[in-house]
Amino acid sequence: MFAFKKSNVKPEVPVIKTLPTTASTAYKIGDALVLTGGKLAKATGTTIPRYICACNYSAPAENPEDIAVYLIAPGMEWDTTFAADASSVTEGSKVTIHTDAAQVTATTTSGIVTILKKYGTGASGTAVRVTFDGAVPAAAAG
Repeated sequence: MFAFKKSNVKPEVPVIKTLPTTASTAYKIGDALVLTGGKLAKATGTTIPRYICACNYSAPAENPEDIAVYLIAPGMEWDTTFAADASSVTEGSKVTIHTDAAQVTATTTSGIVTILKKYGTGASGTAVRVTFDGAVPAAAAG
């Protein structure tokens, strides 16, 4: 899960928005999300996330509710874990988002998440501080 740690610019805390969900989708606190067709979907691989899920919600097949999300802005730092052994990945490298939308991988090809700090060796499951490349300023994100 991506957990907000700090912001180096204003706003100093994430802006909270309420956005529509995709039917039959399970959302967990800390999931990386993006709007697709006007509805929230998990951001994985090289998809640049715009939001982090702020609640747990299993959207039903019909009439799903809107959920609270945190807007990702430039300068924000987030903690998560490595989903694979990233011991050979160095701080400053860019990696991708795991298929669970809650962790980062050790894949540096077309990476979109910058490793700021590794907490340990980078073994699978160890903590890491990251920032998202391509984050949109809060005023522009709407």
